[in-house]
Formats: sequence, C-alpha cells, structure tokens
Amino acid sequence: MKIISGKWGGQSLPQKVNPKMRPTTDKVREAVFDILEARIVKDWSGLRILDLFAGTGAFGIEALSRGASQVTFVDNHLRSTKALEKVLLEFELGESTEVICKGVLDAISWLHRQGRQFPLIFMDPPYRQDWVVATLNKILEAPVISTRGIIVAEHDKRESLTALQGFWNLVDSRRYGDTCISFFCFRKSYSYWQNRFSS
Repeated sequence: MKIISGKWGGQSLPQKVNPKMRPTTDKVREAVFDILEARIVKDWSGLRILDLFAGTGAFGIEALSRGASQVTFVDNHLRSTKALEKVLLEFELGESTEVICKGVLDAISWLHRQGRQFPLIFMDPPYRQDWVVATLNKILEAPVISTRGIIVAEHDKRESLTALQGFWNLVDSRRYGDTCISFFCFRKSYSYWQNRFSS
C-alpha cells in the first residue's frame, strides 16, 4: 500500500500487524479521494479529521499528505496503534496527529465529552458485523461531527443500512467489487450536500 498523492505521494504505508485487518486497496482509496476533492473538500488546509477503525491509518495519512491540518486516529488494537505511531513519527507528523487506542464507541463518547467535532470522518470497520449502523447511532447520541459534516464509510456490499433511515441521509454510494463506499450526512444538511454531488 502506498500514499496516493500529496507531500508523501508514492511512499509506502505501514504493513498490517493485526491478522484480522482488511486494509482498503490503493484503487478504492484513490477513488474516495477523487470524490472528496471533486465534491466535498475544496481546501485540505485547516481541516480536522477523525479516522475510526484506523488500522494502518491509510485514510488519515492520505489526508495529511494532501494538507489536512490534524487527524485523530482511533483503533482498539494495541500493536496496530503502536505501529501507526511509529510511522507518524517517521513522517514527522506527531504534532498534527493523535492516536487513541480505544474501542470506537468508547472513543466517540470520550471525544464528545471534550466537545470535539470534526467536519470529515472516515470509518472502515470490519465487514458484516453491523459496525456502520452501531457507529452512526453512537454519533447521534454523542455528536462528534459538525453540522455540515460528512462521514465516509467503507462496508461490504451485502450490509443492510436501512436502520439508519430517518436519522442520516445517504448522499452517495459507490461500489468497487464487494466493497461499498457510502457518504452520510445529517438530514438537516442533506440538501446542501445533494447540490454538491449533483452539480
């Protein structure tokens, strides 16, 4: 796996140390960032990002490479977070990053208690374990996303997300083989994002 673009474009990302980890392919990650830069992110500078189920940190590091100012990584696997911290230090990203070794639901509660909110959240949980629904429900309870924020969720094409209807709006969804990338926003900001995706 490599960083696609930006300051560290072409450099290798850390190898997975958790055998259960399923890293996002470079092809899918490149497609996600193409959509982000075409529809969502006009300027990466100053952007604060939350990377949930971070694993190797591929999404967050890619954003930092493109100019994001700060990324908070969350993962509950100790060896993965230690490996990620090592890579961030090698890229001299210690001051612009935070690595939290906690379960995602506990981390969301902790960040909410601190009054933290993010305009962009990445979420790449284990497939077919209902983590997308559980995590979005937790964010409703403990909002760590700004009013016009976007959540980018990777999930298996067979996962049912119908339980989210009425609380979140699905702005867009793209399929890459068995992988789906879905973009969610609060219902009250749906018209804003719908216009951005339809233009």
